[in-house]
Amino acid sequence: MASGEEQATAEPSLEETAAWAETLYAGAADKAGAPMAAHARRVAEQLSTLFPQALEAERHAAWLHDVLEDGHASADEIAARGYSARVIELVEAVSRRRDLTYQNWIDAIAASGDAGAIRIKLADLSDNLDPERLAALPQETAARLSKRYARAQETLLAALSRLT
Repeated sequence: MASGEEQATAEPSLEETAAWAETLYAGAADKAGAPMAAHARRVAEQLSTLFPQALEAERHAAWLHDVLEDGHASADEIAARGYSARVIELVEAVSRRRDLTYQNWIDAIAASGDAGAIRIKLADLSDNLDPERLAALPQETAARLSKRYARAQETLLAALSRLT
């Protein structure tokens, strides 16, 4: 390699992403008190099950989908680990925007036309709507979230169907 040339670094493997996500989410819990790392794993699995055509960048982003939102890592930290701009873009796309209501944020994801972001959020919603997860919440909270997530799922499925 000539001096001054940069050696390209390969993006981490999915196994490395899974391990990093487990580390990032260590000790963090979801609304029901269950480990966040387990949620990330299920979202990654849901993405593969629901959307076998999902691209590698989407698979990485599924593991990392909550790291920005929950403050476990920054976009700069993700980039420093060698992830592509597309992975970072996807993680940012599915990270909750606090300047929008929940449904307006979902509408923004749907309107983006980004099939990858829509697929990741649908995988996340699939896990959030799991009856076992909802049963671990107080009944009133479960009912409220179930309604919110079902509406979001409907919005995103409609958007995805327009793209294909």
